[in-house]
Amino acid sequence: MLIPLIISLYLVSGSAQPGTADNKTRHPARVEHVQWKVPPRNSPSFAESQCRSIADLSVSSRPVFTVTENGEWECTYLIEYSETGHKPSLFIQIRGLDPGIWSSFRLKLNFGSPLSRQVLGAQAADLVYLLIGTNTPVRDLDAMLAAGRELEMTFDDVTLKYRQERTDSNRFNLFGSKKLGPEKNANKPD
Repeated sequence: MLIPLIISLYLVSGSAQPGTADNKTRHPARVEHVQWKVPPRNSPSFAESQCRSIADLSVSSRPVFTVTENGEWECTYLIEYSETGHKPSLFIQIRGLDPGIWSSFRLKLNFGSPLSRQVLGAQAADLVYLLIGTNTPVRDLDAMLAAGRELEMTFDDVTLKYRQERTDSNRFNLFGSKKLGPEKNANKPD
């Protein structure tokens, strides 16, 4: 009695039918531009302590956090990995206009082996989630970055762009920017 019930539920759910969502998800489409309209929310705060927390303890270099007299700040960090042949690295640059509020970031991924693509893709995705939160319209951001799939998306008040460098097929840049509020746009020099 239980087996016919399970089989009927399986058939009713559509999982066994051709053309269902299960069959479509096996061949993902190329993501080029996504715009997601949701109510605005604040991104997580980013400060000097978060800058220091992104340090990879397996390397000797450490993040550098600097603040200018007018309150603008920057967090930079270069992580280099030893590998035979092409040397993989991840360069991080995060900038803000006010304490705790980032305005833009750049992650430069310099891929080496297929394994380094997975590692750097995962680290870059973790940094994006640290900055903007996990409520993004893209699943498996780490896999998308590792695969080198270019993308451009806008959601909430954030724009992300991921592009391959023209001169090197192993180098990619992930840019993130946040729309400034009206008070910041008025103070921004032209």
